[in-house]
Amino acid sequence: MKSKIILILSAVLLVSVSAQADVLKFKKGGGTQGILVSANSQEIVFQSVSGEQHAYPIHAIAGIDFAPLPPPPPPPPPDSHFVTIPAGTQVVVRMIDPINGKTAQPGARYRASLGDAVGVGSQAVIAQGSNCTIEVVSIDPGKGLELRIRDISVNGKLYSASTDYAGVEATGTSKTKKAVRRGVGLGALGAGIGAMAGGGQGAAIGAAVGGGVGAVSAAGAEGKKLDVPTETRLIFSLRAPLPLN
Repeated sequence: MKSKIILILSAVLLVSVSAQADVLKFKKGGGTQGILVSANSQEIVFQSVSGEQHAYPIHAIAGIDFAPLPPPPPPPPPDSHFVTIPAGTQVVVRMIDPINGKTAQPGARYRASLGDAVGVGSQAVIAQGSNCTIEVVSIDPGKGLELRIRDISVNGKLYSASTDYAGVEATGTSKTKKAVRRGVGLGALGAGIGAMAGGGQGAAIGAAVGGGVGAVSAAGAEGKKLDVPTETRLIFSLRAPLPLN
């Protein structure tokens, strides 16, 4: 019996130290609450709830009821101030500044805003209307240009973005300036949007998205001049994850 008690005490000694209210039971009846401190073949050292430690002979002990351990603390909630938008996420923007294909140069920057909110799962992490900057990557006057998102402003903080390019290409002209047709190449995937504008005014009449890499829904070209007017909607795809904090 004595060796059995010692084995039990040894097995739970480390655990019981962190328990809150063990009960030491005596063979003569009754008991005391506290925490088991140590035990050997001769005695048990027990600390009462008042903090005092007492040694009790092992032959006087009937047993120990160990209080259940407190439940582990819940895991910390996810940091709502840190989120990463995964690569491949589509970002729709709306041009604020027009791009003049005749005067634009590589590196030129233009103001725009998000046409739609950007979300991760069901959570919107960048609000619709947030400011962003569009940059001209390359331009071939009269033929086409490539654009990218340079940065996005989120809650007053500017984040650099890496996106696929939206390529705008003028593929045709109209001597009567009616029904000028445009074709838009979409980066490496070569998917496209077809947009039709009347009278060189850049008013989009119809468009169809494909590929999901990048797209322009309205671009005005008159003769060999290629313009991206105000209110043009651009669709980009993130090349790399965009961490926000």
